Amino acid sequence: MNTFLQDVIGTLQNQGFNLSKLTYVVPSRRVATFLNKTIATYLDQPIFEPIIYSVEDFISHTAQVEIASDVDLLFDFYNSYLKIENNNTADSLDEFITWAPTILKDFNEIDRFLVPPTDFFNYLGNLKELEQGHWSILEPKTEMIEKYLHFWKRLELYYNQFTEDCTSKGIVYQGLAYRLAFAKAEQQSKQYNKETPIVFLGLNALNKAEEEIIKIFLESENATIFYDSDQYFQENEYHEAGRFIRRYKNEWKYFNKEKFNITSSNFNTLKNINIIGTSGPIGMCQVAGKLISDFDIQATDLDKTAIVLADEALLLPLLSAIPNDIKHLNITMGLTLDKTPLASFFNHLIRLKVEAVDQGFYYKNIIAVLESHFSTLLDGPAVKELIQTINRENLVYIPSIDTHHNVHTAYTNVLRFKTNTTTNLIEELSHICNALQSKLIDDENKRLELEQLLGINSVIEQIKSILTTQTSITDLRTVQYLFKQFLPQKKLDFIGEPVKGLQVMGLLETRALDYEHIIMLSVNEGVLPAGKSTASYIPYDMKIKFGLPTYTDKDSVYAYHFYRLLQRCKNADFIYNSEPGSLGGGEKSRFLMQLETNNIANHKINHRLYANKITTETVNGLSIKKDDFYFKRLQQIAISGFSPSSITSYIYDPIDFYRSKILKINDVEEVEEDMAANTMGTMIHKTLEALYLPYINQILDEKHFKEIRSRINKTIHNAYLDSYHTAQDPQGKNIIMYEVAQHYVKKMIAYDQNLVNSGNTLIIKKLEARYSTSLTIDTIGNIKLHGEVDRIDELNGRTRIIDYKSGMVNKSNVGLDPDNYEALIDGYDKSKAFQVLMYAYLYSKNNPFTECTAGIISFKNFKDGFIPFSVKIGRSFQAQPIDIEELNKFEEQLIQIILELYNNDINLTEKDH
Repeated sequence: MNTFLQDVIGTLQNQGFNLSKLTYVVPSRRVATFLNKTIATYLDQPIFEPIIYSVEDFISHTAQVEIASDVDLLFDFYNSYLKIENNNTADSLDEFITWAPTILKDFNEIDRFLVPPTDFFNYLGNLKELEQGHWSILEPKTEMIEKYLHFWKRLELYYNQFTEDCTSKGIVYQGLAYRLAFAKAEQQSKQYNKETPIVFLGLNALNKAEEEIIKIFLESENATIFYDSDQYFQENEYHEAGRFIRRYKNEWKYFNKEKFNITSSNFNTLKNINIIGTSGPIGMCQVAGKLISDFDIQATDLDKTAIVLADEALLLPLLSAIPNDIKHLNITMGLTLDKTPLASFFNHLIRLKVEAVDQGFYYKNIIAVLESHFSTLLDGPAVKELIQTINRENLVYIPSIDTHHNVHTAYTNVLRFKTNTTTNLIEELSHICNALQSKLIDDENKRLELEQLLGINSVIEQIKSILTTQTSITDLRTVQYLFKQFLPQKKLDFIGEPVKGLQVMGLLETRALDYEHIIMLSVNEGVLPAGKSTASYIPYDMKIKFGLPTYTDKDSVYAYHFYRLLQRCKNADFIYNSEPGSLGGGEKSRFLMQLETNNIANHKINHRLYANKITTETVNGLSIKKDDFYFKRLQQIAISGFSPSSITSYIYDPIDFYRSKILKINDVEEVEEDMAANTMGTMIHKTLEALYLPYINQILDEKHFKEIRSRINKTIHNAYLDSYHTAQDPQGKNIIMYEVAQHYVKKMIAYDQNLVNSGNTLIIKKLEARYSTSLTIDTIGNIKLHGEVDRIDELNGRTRIIDYKSGMVNKSNVGLDPDNYEALIDGYDKSKAFQVLMYAYLYSKNNPFTECTAGIISFKNFKDGFIPFSVKIGRSFQAQPIDIEELNKFEEQLIQIILELYNNDINLTEKDH
């Protein structure tokens, strides 16, 4: 099967054209390399390379201008802005940088799509006038509103001045190059003729300027065009992949008299398609590596195989996963510095200084720096000790690092003091660069990291040069912005033969190229297509009115790239991240779902799920044999007492039980700067206990609730200070969590008051009641059990045992099938039922007992109120009073799980959740 480029060149040759005399316009410079190779295969003798432009180079050539870098444009725009604004109204450069990049992107869009500037800005101004009418009730207007309205009124002036300044220099932003190219297109088209036309090939989603320019060239009869699409997409008027090219065919007058060159009818041919789900980014790379390792290297033509990264951030982990026996590998995309671990390290360093406050450095920013591999490289032991100190002392803001620990000299200047000037920040970053270079320079295994460091250092030098000329830059955030702007412009190029070996590329680099075998990673919704996020000040309705692209247009672009790759391939492996909550949320791309529902007979679609393996060896769940140490610790626990949570932790995962109860390894201490769910729960418990404690054994009435409501705010504040071990009021996100806790407390009080107002008699008997008992098991002896019940009350004379839960609980969590009590210990999903039954069991052993109800009040499910232990009858759960018979059934299961804990023949085996 021919490739698209072979089809085009073969057609041109058959039409009698001299291939070396033609001028070609292709989607990218990479395509130009492959086009040259293709042309060479159709010729009998060597020739000079024909002129081949990428579409962006063609626009610059036609407009006869240069494209400026983003950073240069920013400063040029500021100079133009200052020509419009006087010193009293102009933003400082630091302020300007916060909004100007988005405005520049919008200027790009309106120029690339040839939007009439005056019409556009007048319409935008009218929208703001409507807002002004809304604000007319605010008299006098605030300074912020006045400044806001002033900005929108003068935006056209900024645009006109900036475009004038750029045009006069001949160094412009990309959008302006398109507008200028359109103005010169008719004149430029006369350079070509029918014998040596310009050939446009492989272009798809054209902006308005590209569209009009190409139409001018075509109508001059000095050009021809080839589209890389398939009849399957073109004949289906609803197929996203053919949306743009269908429109060109229907709307361009050129095609009324000229043939519409569609080169492919291959989409329906035989294809083996594997849709593979696996967990996480690393898992996807490992699956790709496994697929490659299964190749017969001698029989496989790697030149015709491409690994396509929908998310280019996967490049480094992918390279680690590619087998060593792949000798020829071409990484077409390079690696921009912003995607490197070292860039992340320096971004954390800068953020540390930018976000420093009077109290000192924010602990998360320090931890982010210290946990980096590069911090360990500089001084591992000191860094580790410092992290432990921050966690142990629960330090949220650290005023002076060296008062706690000595840190490597390279860090002393960066971490000890807040940085007051931009110049100092750059000097500190240079200092870190030098320290790292001394660690990396002599290690052959660190060559890639050293290359990253050299790139980072050049970025720092660029910023240093800018600070020398732009003395008005005083805000550290401006340095942060410049650093992030420069990083993507620096690329680490990998050595490789462009047209030889296994190809690794981003999705855009696949344009106009064909491969027999495609392996694509990150085929997830939210990645492919990317979704709706975009930075723009242009409202959606205005984009529609003025023909500017929206997210639906971008979705169609992604659809085209995806389906075009499938046109001529024989085998395709699409790997998606099946892990919920991560990028893509575990949802495979809609394009995969479309493939599954197309029902094309020749498409053989297979589905696979890969378990994430860290090594190539089979790793089974961890299994630990019970030894003397285990039984010694178990006996100590039996003496001190098993709690409901300790038993349910074993049910959840015996290895967790072993770690926490036998080895007494707690989770790593962390600073709890944002109130965790357990802390919020503790705070709510303490508040409710303090509020109700004065009314123990009293029949609650309206007077009591009035007193309780008056004490809520002060009581919850004291509970916060006590739970959080602080004297400070809540800050940041904790304010939200604090208000959520306050909301739950008020809801709980309102729930109880509603019971009383409805004519019920409510008496609270005990709060945070501690109970214990002994259970004698023949083969083991006495086992102590203990637990703390949040609340015991009487509702209309019936005892209720209540456990508060800050998480979501529903009836099924506290219910059982009456014929399947074994479910209590078979899995963790009935852990809530186990807990309330154990609380009832403990209560029965310490109080006169006939029956009670036991259940949960879930703060996230107040609509269900008190959720009692229940049994399943039919399809629903019905409340079940707990009597001696029920507790005997529970005791049987309790004994079974304890016997399992003591059974030497049953290993502690990790459960897969």
